[in-house]
Amino acid sequence: MNKLFLKKSLITIILLLSSLAHAAEEVEVPSDELAKESVLPVFDNVISVKNRNVSTEGRFDAGLFGGLALTEPIANTTKIGLEINYHMNENHSLGLMFTSNSTGLSKDAQGLKNDFGLDFNRAPKPLNSLMLDYGYSPFYGKMSVTKDGVMNTTIYGTGSIGVVKYEHKSYPAISIGIGERFYFTHRLSLKADLKIFAHQAPIPFKSGALRDGSAGSGFVTDPVPALDSFEERLTYTTNLQIGFNYLF
Repeated sequence: MNKLFLKKSLITIILLLSSLAHAAEEVEVPSDELAKESVLPVFDNVISVKNRNVSTEGRFDAGLFGGLALTEPIANTTKIGLEINYHMNENHSLGLMFTSNSTGLSKDAQGLKNDFGLDFNRAPKPLNSLMLDYGYSPFYGKMSVTKDGVMNTTIYGTGSIGVVKYEHKSYPAISIGIGERFYFTHRLSLKADLKIFAHQAPIPFKSGALRDGSAGSGFVTDPVPALDSFEERLTYTTNLQIGFNYLF
């Protein structure tokens, strides 16, 4: 009898647990009570999140920047510049940008001079550029740095026309670019641009013109060429520019 009772009890427990497990599979939980992979941030100052903090319409900004010519093989790749912009509205602006190139040669060109006596200082190099710049800013946003505030940003595109001055001649130039501003305050911003310039430029590689005899007695010394004797071609240069701007 005891064995029969235990057997029946065990079967009853198994059936009960089976029914409970089946019932648990059919339990519906409201979606708002389910755990989520991410949650929305809670800001102490909701107004600063909703409203546009930085207004540029009808205002000027001026800036100082440093640049790097990413695809320049011969001349010094660093530069420094000044710019001033007028914002016609929140999306469109016009500006003037002046850039001064550093003197000397790039690291690779200096290596060719040291190893083989090829002096690219004999070739004409860019001195400066002056560009009229149009900017279009379709995107304005904010980044959450802390719960107490946000950083304002704008993403923009640019198109420019102007001149690039070499040691012996100036060439018309155009450029297009994309960039972003990060506003630390309502006036001060960090600005980063990536621009591609296109213009005619002298070809620095010229046979029978660059050897200065410094590589040794076995090397020929070429006569110094005239700057306007170098052939020209359409040249594309990619520039990275980073600087600070102040909104007035």
